[in-house]
Amino acid sequence: MPTIPHEAPLELLRHNPQLAVVLLRGLGIPVPAGATAQMAQSDLSASVPAELRADAVVVLSGAGGSQMAVIVEVQLRYDERKLYSWPAYLTQVRAAHRCPAVLLVICAGTATARHCRKPIETGHPGFDLAPLVIDSATLPSPGGPGEGAAEPELVVLAVLTGALDLGQDRARRLVLATLAGLDDTRLKTYTVFVLNAASESARRALEALMATTQFRNDFVDRLLAEGEAKGKAEGEAKGRAEGRAEMILCVLSARGLQVPAEIRRRVLSCADSRQLETWGNRAATAASIDDVFGT
Repeated sequence: MPTIPHEAPLELLRHNPQLAVVLLRGLGIPVPAGATAQMAQSDLSASVPAELRADAVVVLSGAGGSQMAVIVEVQLRYDERKLYSWPAYLTQVRAAHRCPAVLLVICAGTATARHCRKPIETGHPGFDLAPLVIDSATLPSPGGPGEGAAEPELVVLAVLTGALDLGQDRARRLVLATLAGLDDTRLKTYTVFVLNAASESARRALEALMATTQFRNDFVDRLLAEGEAKGKAEGEAKGRAEGRAEMILCVLSARGLQVPAEIRRRVLSCADSRQLETWGNRAATAASIDDVFGT
């Protein structure tokens, strides 16, 4: 089952493929003039085995019919098998879309990024692949020029990669101010990603800040509902569990998954924090209700 740390960057791209343009420009990679981005099939072709399916493919289309395909991979840890699959991704996508193709790897940690940056020697003279790598050191800074189209996604990705330190009050306020202006679907989903990536102390500080006058209407009233608001006010484990349960139901609703009344009662009555965490991780990426709550 995919985890939130792996799926969250991909979900940011699905919500706003222009994020790929911002990331490539941040690395100094030329993109088609006036490029617009859209998600493409990532299984490359019907005959490609599962191990040769990329995490995501984004196609950039610019003026005069120019195109560029971007293979996006999320790496939580270094995997030597990628030395063989990544060059295959590049050639398959290039052939499928008949345009230049690049490999963009998003890494959660700098150590993993260091390994992923190493050129891959294919054995053919002159054909070595040096992956383009995004981590906390290379992620474009939020608020930079030309990043407005994907600013919310860039801010959340900064949290996921550690480029924004949620231990700092300034960073917490920037994140919450960015999220507060989103539509309900992205607000609910991105808030889950941020809270999941935060340390326990940072999560408590974020939740306390959400409940202040500045952010209360945007977060408590729109997202956390009575259960979690009660948990913040009373500091009780039961209240926190109710808030997490409400969050799970909000995420499922935001993703268009209808929750049967029996399962809704099951979630709202659950006081097991580990079980709620498991359901929460599944809720962000599952394709069906059974994938979240099935045995």
